[in-house]
Amino acid sequence: MGVGEKQAKTLTYQGVLTRVVDPRAGLYELDGKVMLCTAYLQLLNGGRGLREGAGVEISDTHLQQSPSPLFPPIVLSCCLRSRLRVTQFSRLCTPLSPVSTAGNLHLHLQFRYHLRLPEYLWACDVSRRLQEKLCPSLVKPRCLQGSLGAGPPGVTEKLLSETLSSFSASGPRCERDLQGEILKEPHECPLREYSPLSPPWSLPALSLLQSVVSDSRYLRAEESTRSLRWTHHSLQPQELRPSLRLLGVLHASPSGRLVLKDQSASVPCLVLPRPPSAWIGCTIEVCHYRLLGETAQDTEKGTSSTITYVQFLLSDARILHLPHDCPTCPPAASLLPRPCKLPKLDGPSASRLFLVRGVEGLVPIPGHDGGFQFQAQAVWLGAPELLTGQVTEREEEQRASWDEEHRPLTKVLLLFCHSAARWFHFLQPNRVYRLIATGEKDLEIFHRQPEDSVQMSSCPVCFRIPCEWALRDVEAPDPPPWPREEPLSVDQALKSSSAGSLLNVTGVVTHRTLCDAQNTRMFPPSGTITESFLPHGVSLKVTVAELDRQAALSVYMNPAGGPYCLGLLPGATILIQGLERKISRAGAVYLRSVPVTCVRVLSAPAESNECLLVPKFTLFSELPRSLIPHRAVCSIACVLSVTLAWVCAACEDVFRAGHCSRSSSCTSQSGVFRAKAWVKAEDGSGEAHIQLQDGALLAALGVPQGLWEALQGRVLSRGEVRVQNRGRNYEVPGEMRSEDALSCYVSHLVSRPAVSRPLILTFKQLAASSRPLPAEPSHLRRFTRGERDYMTHVPPPPTLICLGLEEVEPGTLCRLIQERN
Repeated sequence: MGVGEKQAKTLTYQGVLTRVVDPRAGLYELDGKVMLCTAYLQLLNGGRGLREGAGVEISDTHLQQSPSPLFPPIVLSCCLRSRLRVTQFSRLCTPLSPVSTAGNLHLHLQFRYHLRLPEYLWACDVSRRLQEKLCPSLVKPRCLQGSLGAGPPGVTEKLLSETLSSFSASGPRCERDLQGEILKEPHECPLREYSPLSPPWSLPALSLLQSVVSDSRYLRAEESTRSLRWTHHSLQPQELRPSLRLLGVLHASPSGRLVLKDQSASVPCLVLPRPPSAWIGCTIEVCHYRLLGETAQDTEKGTSSTITYVQFLLSDARILHLPHDCPTCPPAASLLPRPCKLPKLDGPSASRLFLVRGVEGLVPIPGHDGGFQFQAQAVWLGAPELLTGQVTEREEEQRASWDEEHRPLTKVLLLFCHSAARWFHFLQPNRVYRLIATGEKDLEIFHRQPEDSVQMSSCPVCFRIPCEWALRDVEAPDPPPWPREEPLSVDQALKSSSAGSLLNVTGVVTHRTLCDAQNTRMFPPSGTITESFLPHGVSLKVTVAELDRQAALSVYMNPAGGPYCLGLLPGATILIQGLERKISRAGAVYLRSVPVTCVRVLSAPAESNECLLVPKFTLFSELPRSLIPHRAVCSIACVLSVTLAWVCAACEDVFRAGHCSRSSSCTSQSGVFRAKAWVKAEDGSGEAHIQLQDGALLAALGVPQGLWEALQGRVLSRGEVRVQNRGRNYEVPGEMRSEDALSCYVSHLVSRPAVSRPLILTFKQLAASSRPLPAEPSHLRRFTRGERDYMTHVPPPPTLICLGLEEVEPGTLCRLIQERN
């Protein structure tokens, strides 16, 4: 017996069958608490007497205790030596569920991968969940099962094969000796020994993802203004036990987003880089991903909205089922008017190649609630041709010679409206696509103008794409035989002198901020868009940087013009097309979006992106006007205020003594500890007000971890503790003094001399719209030099937010000060 293995007991059991769990897997429930598995035993007459309410007697059955947490703790399993006898037929009007060994997927997996009972139970659970997710509306049951050894495997075996094969990596497993299992002494069978198995991974319904990521443990960022609160939660599968694998059918929605769909829900997803258009309608599995949840809350109106989406790399997704190549799947053309899948080409169809020059952003269709449209500047390549059969990317690449046959001809403005807007995610500048007129054989259809087409002076030809037509990716030569239009870098945009033309800029997002409604006068009013989860009338300020040149640029965008851009997070590389270059009254350059501005995420943030640029050392008196991170060698002069509080994980209200203070409407019993402080720091050139939160405050105070945890326990009984100091001598006004022992102890912690020690501060400037403290005016201050006194105006200290604090050794401190000076 191996390490961690248990010996199964053999016994005889009598009971009543109370539930048929899965007859094809041989799983039944006895007496409401015992699980019976007959998968290792060949049932007589297909188990026709095993119905709810029947009395059964099992002899020489194996008892396994807690083999899998997915099933009841007591499991009886029958091998070939066991006997299963129906002692009393059911009197209930229950349906008959006969079991057939022919074409049985569960038995196929058991024999092919030599599964033991805990492994078999887990495989049955995954198979059941997979069927609930996809069958019958998305994938046919026959496609899930496959041909079981006689042909290509089905979706279920493709999903499980790698994990099931890994179970035998600990040691070789022999095939079952069916005759010896019945007659041999001592008895040998796969059920005699077992090792309890924790699920390697789980397959959740997509409708459960929002509740998973909204847990306060996965809060990654929080930004607040006077009336808005924006939170960002992020979760990776390895942070859960068991880890979650995502599986669904990839669809393209009319709002221009990709969605992962099962029978419970649809979840928006951001795939980087963009997937081929042939992936639409495919069943995919994703093991490595990032589950993201963003919440925008209007604190004045008391309203909030949340968007949950999945972000993953194209290389981390695996296709389990291709409906366009599956003979059992019906053509998607029969599913119209739902244009979420690629239609099969049952006959010849007219097609034409075109090159995309530029893509405008999604905008709402006037007079159509919830409908979107966009335009693409393109060039026809070559003449129309008749396409026969299904075209693959390899065939396109082989037959595309890119000579005189595919030379650029006519400029055209392509209009994508309503459900045709689903192609927005796939169209990218400087790429070639094939437009397929599904079911149309007339090659002149590309020259005919629709009745509702419009003529534009900049583009004489305008063509509206019908909703049922399809697009295919075409591999073009590299480098292409036509000039490419490259976007500007941040540094080039700052130095650009072009007036009146729209700019395309690429860079890395370092910061993003919501601007209150009163700060959005630069944008014209627009209608409410249901696809945008941000409050109406709110603008978005995104700081884009160029890492190599330490250049940063502010971009003001109006998210009410179209769907919210997924993945617009700090650390992401983005491309923004169609921006106006503006100069502020202070002479700073910034960019502003227009209704046709298009935002695309090119790459996801790195694992750790708190400081995207390598922060440079600077002085408080020489802070540049930018939101990129910097570093400073400083010491804390005094702690202005400290707030230690427990907040409810559900509603963010005060959490006291294990209960939410909003007991009438919130029943949550989970709280999160929050610590926040404002300190005044000096670096020899000036002062600054710095906001510290959670870990940064712990590092600044320098208290042991055990003492900090004990302090959290004391605060939990009260819910919140606030301490405010004034001046350099930590004097507390008489009216604010408290005899409370806990408050006095917190005051003692923040007033210790050990707090005022040299530290390396990594920070960024707090936006003016996000400052909770009002800006102080300049004031007169007295300085003494020898026997002389000087009076001078001192400007207000800058307001900074701490990104990190580091202890510094004396030798390192001297070297840093020399380098700084």
